[in-house]
Amino acid sequence: MSIVGLTGDVGAGKSTLCKEWGAMGAHIIDADSAARALWDEPDIQREAEKRWGTGFFDAPHKELWAKIAAKIFTDEEEYRFAAALLHKRTIAELKRRAAALDGVVVVEIPLLYEGGHEGWLDYVVYAAAPFERRVERNAGRGWDAEELSRRERKLLPSAEKMSRADFVLINDGSEEEWREKARKLGAKLLTL
Repeated sequence: MSIVGLTGDVGAGKSTLCKEWGAMGAHIIDADSAARALWDEPDIQREAEKRWGTGFFDAPHKELWAKIAAKIFTDEEEYRFAAALLHKRTIAELKRRAAALDGVVVVEIPLLYEGGHEGWLDYVVYAAAPFERRVERNAGRGWDAEELSRRERKLLPSAEKMSRADFVLINDGSEEEWREKARKLGAKLLTL
């Protein structure tokens, strides 16, 4: 079994890579969904409500994710609080899920290097794309260039993360070219 960590720039096309590799037979695990599920756990909610106020979690999930993002991406102290609350538990859950699978497992972890959790992975793939393309891709989320830049200021520089990865894919062409890059690297990953 090989465990491949997938990380990269916000809006670089990680989801497309996962779809292609999943279609090729890799098992895909999404760290964001594992982390979001943790917000439903009563002990996590109790800890957060001690800080953010009683009733903070009394909202539909879609509204709740926006409230959490507004808290943690506008204040460095709140970001560190949320990271301390979730990162270790998220990684433990990802490891548990990966251990239950055979073959190639791809774990999409947007904050892989920021959390310092790459040591348990066999390989790391970094997905990159030009800033303008990522702004276009994130417009559907309601993020403009300023919002994307604000969020990325909280992250390690892309160049540093690329230098630490085993494989780097640059999404600078058409959608089909990106899928072809995915399939080419996927074929290699499935033989490692």
